[in-house]
Amino acid sequence: MRDAAVVLILLLGVPLIGWTLVHGLRTGTMEAAGVPFASYARSKNPFMFWFATTFNAAVLIGAAAFLIAAIL
Repeated sequence: MRDAAVVLILLLGVPLIGWTLVHGLRTGTMEAAGVPFASYARSKNPFMFWFATTFNAAVLIGAAAFLIAAIL
């Protein structure tokens, strides 16, 4: 039962984090996944924008890897 819950959470979370990453790159304002008050504009704060982008990409890759491992 726990495995099914983890897979369900990851099935919902992976596309949401992917959308956050794509949307942030398109608009130039990145939000860090899981941090509701952190939003960084590429033009005003480029270091934190790219840091949040890297963080979101790492979370996306990790979650996708866990999802693949849970399904297989």
